[in-house]
Parts: sequence; structure tokens; C-alpha cells
Amino acid sequence: MTGESLVNRTRQLIESGDYAQARQALETHLSAQAGDTKALDLLCKLADRSGDYAHAADWLCRSLEIDTRNHRAYCFLGYVMCKLGQFEAGLECYDKAIALDPAQPAYWCERAAALAELGRHAQAVSAYEQALLLDPAYADAHAYLGTSRFSLGQTDLAIASFDQAIALDAACVSAYLNRGNAYLEKQLFANALADYDQAIALQADHALAYANRAAVLKHLHRLDESLQSSDRAIALDPQYVDAQFNKSLTQLLRGDLAAGFRGYQVRWQTPTFAPIRRNFTQPLWLGDSPIQGKRLLVHNEQGLGDSIQFCRYVTLAARAGAQVIYEVEAPLYDLFQSLEGVTTLVRQREPLPAFDMYCPVMSLPIAFNSTVQSIPAPTPYLKAKPEKLVQWATRLGTRQGPRIGLVWSGNATHKADQQRSIALGDFLEALAPGLQYVSLQKELRDADAQVLTGAAHLRHFGAELADFSDTAALCAQMDLVIAVDTSVAHLAGALGVPSWLLLPHLPDWRWLLGRPGTPWYPHMRLFRQASPGDWQTVLQSVRAQLANQVW
Repeated sequence: MTGESLVNRTRQLIESGDYAQARQALETHLSAQAGDTKALDLLCKLADRSGDYAHAADWLCRSLEIDTRNHRAYCFLGYVMCKLGQFEAGLECYDKAIALDPAQPAYWCERAAALAELGRHAQAVSAYEQALLLDPAYADAHAYLGTSRFSLGQTDLAIASFDQAIALDAACVSAYLNRGNAYLEKQLFANALADYDQAIALQADHALAYANRAAVLKHLHRLDESLQSSDRAIALDPQYVDAQFNKSLTQLLRGDLAAGFRGYQVRWQTPTFAPIRRNFTQPLWLGDSPIQGKRLLVHNEQGLGDSIQFCRYVTLAARAGAQVIYEVEAPLYDLFQSLEGVTTLVRQREPLPAFDMYCPVMSLPIAFNSTVQSIPAPTPYLKAKPEKLVQWATRLGTRQGPRIGLVWSGNATHKADQQRSIALGDFLEALAPGLQYVSLQKELRDADAQVLTGAAHLRHFGAELADFSDTAALCAQMDLVIAVDTSVAHLAGALGVPSWLLLPHLPDWRWLLGRPGTPWYPHMRLFRQASPGDWQTVLQSVRAQLANQVW
């Protein structure tokens, strides 16, 4: 059999799924012609189909021992090393291929892909640009250049690259998909949806496109359609954990708490939560066994606001007969001493006492079959310490009118911070005159600190708020708290302080949609954006309500 016919026969074996015979045929052929680039290309295809990249790497290395100037073999080896997760080694191979033949645009693209995997996006952009100098009509290079630009925050440049890729190749699925992501970032939801739909039209089994489509439909408040798209993504890829997780968030946002919290358990399989999962030998308790007389460890797991919102369920566990050991973040330790039902309160990273079973605090709603109608909402369920109340009453001095506590921004590193936080200057313009305003924030951003220096009517205590027991005592002195979606908003709700919460057009799941209030906090009123990014209308409404408020 000639080399050409053997290669063709091997290709047929790969396509038919007969990987063992394909491997044997390739080994026979490569033993005689180690540098045959067509055979080496098939070797990579076989590795893609069978997952046996280590075997392919071995044969590629043998080939290069015989012919150290085989630039295509170096490129193939770079590809295989990247598939093995060894991106630095892959990059070295691509560099050798380029050194031997720098005029190959594909080599520059592969090098750029390895750089992108290493997070070196600026260098990846340069490599893609070099590929395009060699071949300006290289559609995939334009598409991947757009992806790296998007990773650098260059959203408009990324869209221009995707546009160019599509102009060159109207069937470039990755360009539609990633342009949709860029449009989603810019909150151009109709454009994003059209691109995801086009990606699906070109590749009907594209699970990621369906998952991304679900995300944009949620932004459009089309929740039933969003769930259908998530279901399609999961049907195409039953192991698609992120799609399952995001489906649960949509179910929660829709108010289907029973299914939503059950689905939310998949969070522990996602890259965000898997590293913080607690792997105890004791069993997980989700309400499926008696708890009377058992020592139940409850531990906080996410943000401080989540801890404040869900600690109410600890009381239910105690009333069900459990001896509750509650592990909390250090800033909440003093405040949570007021929580009913805790047998033992422990700071995170301190030794734990013996326990029989455990439950993450945000899984407790499963144990108590929570629905929107049955959310436990006692008012208050947390209380400020009496001695702290006295201290902060003294600091505030004589009351000169209604006191309004303000929270205008959250943690700048939060993934949704751009949607939820408001610049202090804009916030202050919404405040009616004649009231006493108090900042409930501990941290200030640089721009807000500059504004604060000229805001004599706003008192800010900053570093004097040592932990949440101080913030709670200061918050308890307020007649009203006006806040964006932060931990202090949850604190005001838990303390039973009347609160106005300012929400983006797509709020976090817990605030549901279309409601002026929330079942989580009876004394909280919600002010919602009518359209994405429209804080001006929200703040105008706040100003009008403040002016008409009867104290």
C-alpha cells in the first residue's frame, strides 16, 4: 500500500471510529516515514477523536528527533501539548515552528491561542495581528483577535474584529457567538440575541450558544424562554454545569424557589464554588432526616449579604430540635450573637467542635421547603448590641431631623458592580434638602472620596465602623436607609429598619421581578430601573418620594 493510500485508509478508519486500527496503521506508516506531515496531521485528528494526546505527543517527538527542521511537526506538537494543558510547552513548539517558517499565518494564530490560554492577551493580539499581516482574509484570525480584544476590555475593537470575520466568512460560528457576548456586555440585548440565534442556525447542536441565549433572554425578562434555552443547552450537554447553575438562578428569579434551590446545589461543581466546598466526612443535611437532638454545623459560604439574608434559617433549624453550631465570617461574629437559636458561634478558620451533620447556610431553604409564600421573615431577626447603640447615639449627637442612611456602592470587585453601584455625585443629587444624611459605608472609592469632601450635609464615619456590629448600631439610628444592593441593604432589612433598595433592570435573583416589595424583608421598598442603566429615573423617583415622605 502506498503512503497516500495508507493515509486515506487511516482517515476512513478515524471517521468510522475504529481508532485502534487507525493507530496501528499510522504507527506502521510513521515507522517508515516519520516526517510525513499528512500522517502527523491525521495523528492529531486521531488524538482529538480518542483523547489520546500523550500517544500523539510521543510520535511527534520521535518524528522531530529524526527531522529537527520539520516546522509542521513542531506546530502539531504545540497543538497536542496545549490539548494536554501544557501551554508553555505548546508555546515553545509554536515558536520553533515560526522560527523555521515565519510566513505561515496559521502558526501565528496557534501561538496566539496558547498565549490567550496563559492569560497573555496583549501578546495574543500582537500574534493575531501578525497572522493578519500575512493573510488579511484569514477569517478565523479576525474572530480570535476579537476574542482577545474582548478579554482586554476593548469591546468596540472586538466587535469590529468580529464584523470583519463575518464579512469574510458568513458561516463563522465563533464570530457570531463572541460578538453576541460583546453586545451583551454593552447591554445591546437585541443584537446579542440575533447573534446567538444565528450561531444556532449555523450549528444547531451548539450548547454554549443556547446557554448564552438563555442569559440574554433573562436580561430581557423573558424568563420562560430563557429556561427553555437553558434546557436545550443541558439536553445537548448533560454535563454542562454552568448551564444548570444559571438555570437555577433563573428559576429563583422567577420565584420558583423549590426547584431553584434544588438546582442551585450544582454550584459546588462550578469553577467558582468547587474550591471553597467543604468536604466533611459527616453527612450533608437537607431536611431529609430527623434533626432532633443532632449537632448541626451550619457554615456561611458566599458574601456577607448572603450570610445576613440566610442566617434566619438557623433559627428554624434550632426550633426543629437541632443544636446549631454556626460558623460565620469574622466581621459578622459580634452581630450574629443576637441571632436566635445558635448553640455555638464560631469564627471562620477557628477549630470546629464535634458535629453530626452539616449544611451550607444557602442550602437551608431546601430543608425547610421554602416558597415565596413561606419565606421566614421575622422583624427583626438581628439586633444591634445595646452598648454599641449608646456609643453611636453619642457619636451622632442631637437629632436635627429625620436621619437617612445611605449606601451607594458595593465591593468594586463584585462581578455585577458596574450594574449595581452609583457614583456618589449622582446619588447626592437625588437627595431632598432638609434631612440629616449619614453614610453607612466603610470603604470609599477615590472618586467618591473627592465628592465627599464637598458634601457637608453627608456624615461619613469610615474606619470607625470596625465590623458589622458597629454598622448595625449606626444603621439602627436611621429613620430610613436608601441603598443599592449590598450587604448593608440586607443588614437594614434584618434589623427591621425601613429601607429603600435601588435595583438594576436585571436584579439579583432574590429580588424577583416586577414587585414593589420583597418577601425577604417586610419593611423594604424596591425602586427598579425601567430600562438597563437608567439610574436617573430611579433617583428622580427617590427624590420625589423623599420630598413627600411623612416622618
